[in-house]
Amino acid sequence: MGFDLFTAVIAVALAAILTWLTLRFFFAQRQGTAAKQEQGMQSADIIVKGGYEPSLITMKPGVPITLHFDRQETGECTSHVVFSDLGLDAMLPGNAHTDVQLPALAPGDYPFACGMNMVHGMLRVEDDGEDHSKDHREDHADTHRRAQPAAPMPNAKDALDNERKAADERRKEIRQLTRLVIIGTILSLPVFIVSMLYMGGHVSMPAWLTNPWLQAVLITPVMFYCGAPIHKVGWPALIHRSPDMNSLVSLGSAAAYLYSLVVCVAGPALPAGSREPYFESVGVVITLVLVGRLLESKAREGTGEAVQSLIKLRPRNAQTISSTVLDQGERAWHDPANQSTVDIDKLKVGDLVVVKAGERIPADGVVVTGTLDIDESMITGESAPVHSSAGDTVTGATIALKGNAVIRVSQVGGDSVLAQIIAMVARAQATKAPVQQLADRIARVFVPAVIIIAIWTFAIWAAFGPQPRLAHALVTAVSVLIIACPCALGLATPLSVTAATGLGATNGVLVTSAKALEQARNIKTVVFDKTGTITRGTVDADADPEHPSYTSDTVKPGSQQTIAALHKAGVRTIMLSGDKAEVAGAIARQVGIDTVIAQVRPDGKAYWIEQLQAQRDADKRDGELIAMVGDGINDAPALAQADLGIAIGTGTDVAMQSADVTLMSGDLRGVLKLINLSNATMRNIRENYAWAFGYNVIGIPIAAGVLYPFTGWLLSPMIAGLAMALSSVCLVLNANRLRHAHIGDDLAAGSADTAAPTTEPTIIIDEHTALNQPSDADRHASTIDNPNTTTSKENTMDMSHMNHTHHIGQMAETNPADGERATDPVCGMSVAVNDEAITRTYNGTTYYFCGEHCATNFSKAPELFLEK
Repeated sequence: MGFDLFTAVIAVALAAILTWLTLRFFFAQRQGTAAKQEQGMQSADIIVKGGYEPSLITMKPGVPITLHFDRQETGECTSHVVFSDLGLDAMLPGNAHTDVQLPALAPGDYPFACGMNMVHGMLRVEDDGEDHSKDHREDHADTHRRAQPAAPMPNAKDALDNERKAADERRKEIRQLTRLVIIGTILSLPVFIVSMLYMGGHVSMPAWLTNPWLQAVLITPVMFYCGAPIHKVGWPALIHRSPDMNSLVSLGSAAAYLYSLVVCVAGPALPAGSREPYFESVGVVITLVLVGRLLESKAREGTGEAVQSLIKLRPRNAQTISSTVLDQGERAWHDPANQSTVDIDKLKVGDLVVVKAGERIPADGVVVTGTLDIDESMITGESAPVHSSAGDTVTGATIALKGNAVIRVSQVGGDSVLAQIIAMVARAQATKAPVQQLADRIARVFVPAVIIIAIWTFAIWAAFGPQPRLAHALVTAVSVLIIACPCALGLATPLSVTAATGLGATNGVLVTSAKALEQARNIKTVVFDKTGTITRGTVDADADPEHPSYTSDTVKPGSQQTIAALHKAGVRTIMLSGDKAEVAGAIARQVGIDTVIAQVRPDGKAYWIEQLQAQRDADKRDGELIAMVGDGINDAPALAQADLGIAIGTGTDVAMQSADVTLMSGDLRGVLKLINLSNATMRNIRENYAWAFGYNVIGIPIAAGVLYPFTGWLLSPMIAGLAMALSSVCLVLNANRLRHAHIGDDLAAGSADTAAPTTEPTIIIDEHTALNQPSDADRHASTIDNPNTTTSKENTMDMSHMNHTHHIGQMAETNPADGERATDPVCGMSVAVNDEAITRTYNGTTYYFCGEHCATNFSKAPELFLEK
């Protein structure tokens, strides 16, 4: 049959109409479902079944939110709901109701998605008519997203429970998929073998073996029973206008199955050459997709293995004694007859626990008597044993290598160090890296685009292809639908982030967000606090606790190595110190610091970070990040102000709460591990994206038949199904490689034109004692005794806008009018009060900020800055 103009016109017209309908269906404006308002709360009911219904919920600003999730399915895909902007990952058990609590939010859009980043929804907080523009300025980098307070840190106990539940659900899914794969293989294999032999034409077979009705009987259970996990997600996702890979497989397999039924019922009515059923393709495709999902589920166990291994560190029982037994001496408390076995979850603060060599310490505590050599590597990443004696703190889940001791329990359950580590990692895994934004935008249009490509593929082959046109059109369209893999795009970043945060945790590097993990590789300046960070200050026992004096200030192991490695990589190093210039300069020379800022007031560190950022911005070095490393309460504002705050884990909780990264061991070599971890993660993510984009860009055109004019070859839907099934598996396996990455104590060398560090540091003295700008006559350089050291007074910089006294609450009391000035609670700068001021409201009080950076940091932890 030659070219038929009428058929071609009809095919093209129908394709155009279907394209318009597809675009209208998927991209038409959606109407949001308003939340219910009651008793000072607002709530919404969300059904989870192949998507979120409703997928768009409108909320009011400033009112706490409760979301009632009714998950009516099982499987790993929707087992978690992730609010990446809020750093919240909530577990949604299968066939159960779960309430998710959110804080009051500012006007803006807050997307949420499943743990595999394939099912999406949106919370839209709409302006209620009041002026929120002053309170929540939009970030210029993203005009559609407003600054908002972060959700509270996940409860550590909940994080532990969620990890266990997720592991249980994954095991159940693996068992179910294994059963379905076995059934699908048993029913599909006979049909596949007979079809292949028949197509080869070399074997004579009885007619009943090739009867399409027999094939239909065998494949129908595969289609509807084995394929149920695919269809139960795919079709609802399509109806909810958030289609995923399951939707494409459902569409493709349904088209092939229905066509095959038509062949059974009305085969003679079809054109010659188009009367063969495709039941074998239906069975093989569904079975292969299930095989791919099974392999992917098993491989995904590895990405979270590091966190799961932390959970398994907890011993089940503890041996407790009474205070009376303790008073009787070592012989008494060492006697098993005087000990009681207690479940670890029933331990209470103050309990006395006996720890012996070879045992795991059951809880955080303080050594009361005895000595222990402890392996803390699973918490800090450091292999050297730590010697602990009476008065020393110990961490639960670490191993006592040598000795015996009694410890008094200080923290249990969700308050323990181990539980907090797991909670911090869980929060980091719930965030999105900036690199994922492009993939997310592509993923939102990917499936509709594939459907449109399939429509036009069918139309072009039906109108212009060789005979049998109908069969060719069906094969190519189905192959396009099946080979496309949006999962690869959605998983490329989350899998790597999950593996990387777990790797960091087992190496003593706790990263609080995917953004920090991505950005750490761009650190070009590291600002160090001195005491407790570079040095280990020994406090005079007789000193005032509020103003301790240090009798010795020895350099910590690893400080010199870290700074040398940073220099080698072209990273500038700066030390902030409250000590006199001579003392700070001596330490700087010992470790190789580039620049020292001495005699810095306790509340002046954030100012210096801001000045460094301003200088960088003036020099148009926007891609170079400034990191701050500190350990004390007075470091918290500086950690928050820095592009990347790095807290020493042996420091204060306040410092850790302000930081983007925590180094659990207190060893500065953790900074090198962080940068190496960031580089390894981004390299892995780039590999994932190269695979995800490359696979789809190459695979879809081949499935559409672009090679047919040159080779006469069309891709079978079965091969397309195999390729799609393996694509996600390959991506997961690549992400799993991160678990074995080496993040050592050295960095790659910087560029060849990087200047070598000088042997003598540049020293700047912070001598601000007043708010007024000094006169030009007062601006002069001073020289330290060492003539080779360059010294300059910090007061050569404009400080008229600074107020180091940090009167944070004054604006709340005076309710300033336009023209007055307020104090930025983060950095202490004086800010003009007017309509253009950047503000945040907390507990009914308005605070004013010098810039969006300080305002965003305040929103993360307002209590931190208001405690000062």
